[in-house]
Amino acid sequence: MTRAPSYIRAFTLIELLIVVAIIAVLAVIAVPNFLMAQRRANQARCATNLKAIAVALQTYKVDMNKYPLADGIAGEEESMAETLIGMGPAANGSWDGVPRILVRLGYLGSSTYLFCPEFRNRFRGDRMQKFRYAYNNSAADTGGTTGGTHDVDRDSGDIWFCRCLWVPVKYSFKPGSKDVSFPHGEDRTLENVLYSDSRVTPRDGLDDYEQAYNLN
Repeated sequence: MTRAPSYIRAFTLIELLIVVAIIAVLAVIAVPNFLMAQRRANQARCATNLKAIAVALQTYKVDMNKYPLADGIAGEEESMAETLIGMGPAANGSWDGVPRILVRLGYLGSSTYLFCPEFRNRFRGDRMQKFRYAYNNSAADTGGTTGGTHDVDRDSGDIWFCRCLWVPVKYSFKPGSKDVSFPHGEDRTLENVLYSDSRVTPRDGLDDYEQAYNLN
């Protein structure tokens, strides 16, 4: 007795094309949502970093009776009170950065706390060293900067202490330029800011920048 031939059910070309089209549509929807979720997570981690820095700075102040001097040169070594034009550790080499001495002395558990996670993902290697959190050395009243108009112990809590702004290279030393960039928000206009009263909050950095230089 002969058996009837069996047939293997397979997808047709049309069915495969439909499946591919569905996957493509889902990818178009999912990828932007994933990226936005990742950026929001980075913003939250950034705020956590700044809160840790706030505790570290205040503890250092209690122990040393003053805030630490800012690092002025990008790199993995401390450069407190040093300056090299275009080689600052924050805002793409434009500004002073949170001092690494906080890590060496154990006030911060890791050097990763010194960097906004969004910038750590965006930049790698030596270039990342120019994207540490900016540090308001003048407002810290450390004695490392003369002519500062604020003192975090004396004035209101509206003085910024640390922030995660960056400035494109060609505008690094041209205050007043509108071409600045920030790490957070859908339009990348937000930055996390640590204020002198130790609160951390996101703010519209671009709006603040324009008001500071009368660009409205």
